[in-house]
Amino acid sequence: MKKITTYFAILAVIFTACKEDKKEDVVAPELALGDFVLQTDYLKPGDAVQLTYNGDSKDVESHYYYMVNYRTFPVDIDLNENNTATIKIPDSAQALAFNFKVDGKYEDNDKKGYLVQLKDDEGNTLPGSKAALANYIMMYGDSFGITSEKDSLYNDIETDVTSNPEVKEAWNNIYLSLAYRQDKEKGEKLIDEYLATLSTKDPKTEEDYSSMIRMHQITRNKEQADKILEEAKTAYPNGSVAKNDYASRFSEEKDLAEKEKIFLEFKDKFNDADGNLANYMIRSLAQAYQSKGDTEKFDTYAGMMKDKTAKASMFNSIAWPLAEKGENLDFAAKTSKESLDLMKQAQANPNDKPDYYTKNQYANSLESSYNMYADTYALILFKQGKIKEAIQYQEKAVGEGKNGDINERYIEFLTADKQYDLVVEKAEAFIKSGNGSEKIKEYYKEAFTNTNEGTESFENKLAELEKVAYDNYKNEIKEKMINEDAPAFALKNTAGVEVSLASLKGKTVILDFWATWCGPCKASFPGMQEVVTKYKDDENVVLLFVDTFERGDNREKLVTDFISENNYDFHVLYDMESENSQDFEVAEKYGVTGIPTKVIIDKDGKVRFRSVGYSGQTEKLVKEMDIMIDILKS
Repeated sequence: MKKITTYFAILAVIFTACKEDKKEDVVAPELALGDFVLQTDYLKPGDAVQLTYNGDSKDVESHYYYMVNYRTFPVDIDLNENNTATIKIPDSAQALAFNFKVDGKYEDNDKKGYLVQLKDDEGNTLPGSKAALANYIMMYGDSFGITSEKDSLYNDIETDVTSNPEVKEAWNNIYLSLAYRQDKEKGEKLIDEYLATLSTKDPKTEEDYSSMIRMHQITRNKEQADKILEEAKTAYPNGSVAKNDYASRFSEEKDLAEKEKIFLEFKDKFNDADGNLANYMIRSLAQAYQSKGDTEKFDTYAGMMKDKTAKASMFNSIAWPLAEKGENLDFAAKTSKESLDLMKQAQANPNDKPDYYTKNQYANSLESSYNMYADTYALILFKQGKIKEAIQYQEKAVGEGKNGDINERYIEFLTADKQYDLVVEKAEAFIKSGNGSEKIKEYYKEAFTNTNEGTESFENKLAELEKVAYDNYKNEIKEKMINEDAPAFALKNTAGVEVSLASLKGKTVILDFWATWCGPCKASFPGMQEVVTKYKDDENVVLLFVDTFERGDNREKLVTDFISENNYDFHVLYDMESENSQDFEVAEKYGVTGIPTKVIIDKDGKVRFRSVGYSGQTEKLVKEMDIMIDILKS
């Protein structure tokens, strides 16, 4: 287990100076957050405080989260030319988390973060602030390099919630869910006590019914959850519980006509065709009718969608497979172009942002989505023979040039237009930055030979570019090296044979945590199969695919069928649920909170690398694994 660290890292420094006339010149109190300083000795709701950056970097991006119980709200910190900004703390806030990104990397304050409990006018810590920060670490800690032991975080929430009755009601559902995961027996007792309290209330609020349903769902008592659901629908026939029930029935229904019937009942009953649940059902119906070729009903339901970004996303998800297959290109072009127009409209209305984005984050998200949809439209135009127009949109799609597939299409279009000089320029930049591909190298060779004499100089130039890319990527990966003891484990594989980490001492071990329901996990597997094939004869490299976060009586069949159907040569282990807890044993030991997660262990039993997620680029994944293995072998 990792060492527990105190994560409230605030330094209050008050400077005083004595002058000859014996009067004291008192300098304003400060809170130091690394190279950032707040002009106050402590923070409280409603404050407007000046923040100053005293570092030397010109590349600084900052934002903070304010917390209201378990909810988090991000806000940009826009430094002016004097490297100062005013932090305006909402009256409802209980705690703050500052995230400072300097030279492209978040400062983690020795993995403790810059986290602040707010105080009242008398300087007393606000009830709920400790729980809010613990919950924040659970949700976002990994994103900003903050670590703390799970038990410590749970204890912070438990202590704060049970010691402060005024915040208990707001936290009950989350606290009791965590308690049940932490200790099933204790959690069940607490949940039973809470249910007993709620059951005696008369009348019950809709929130009471929702909490009761949630408690029974946590303990997997479906019969009681369904019973309370029906009571809630009777008591509050037009409430949120009744609405959610319609959405659940819609999701579970397989027949399209029945799904449509459920939605129409929902729409008529609640007079709702614009909320989140309605939008979810409308989008599902539009996509389903489009896939069946029912243009009239597709247009009807697509026209009902009010959320511009959701509608644009749907249009792109329809246009992209058509673009890939080269089918129904006129319809694909119309649909794809509309997705771009919708994104432009969204960009023109930045104040429509969701609460979970800062203004800058929302603008970046819209830009990223627009570029992705432009990639779709450019491919359609290219397949329609409109090469020059395709190039214009693909150039926009490339953005910073970090996606190898998008870069590849750009180079392909330029090559088709015989813009060989530009192909050479752009291809060299992509290859050198490590964002090229084998196809880009082929196009590069064609362009190079059309603008230079001979192929020998090309091979030398390509080798030079590849070496720069490899060395840079290797240095980048080296900077991410860690040195932690690898927790021991012993799990059974698909043949029922136990495999332990201890039995693999002296070898480089790669643990790939995955599940059959995980889309990114499955998308990464063609690349991981390449890695397995490459090292299958290397007795010093072992790859283990740890199926985790997966439940159900048919779990083993799901896993073996998936592996067999895809012809993967994977050594799969089954992670087991921890005793008296809802956690999974090995995933919990290794701090895995999301999948896919890859953990690379050296021959001495030390965790040296951790890689979370999948970029969508097979070649980059294989290269990453190669470099990590190479580093640990050297």
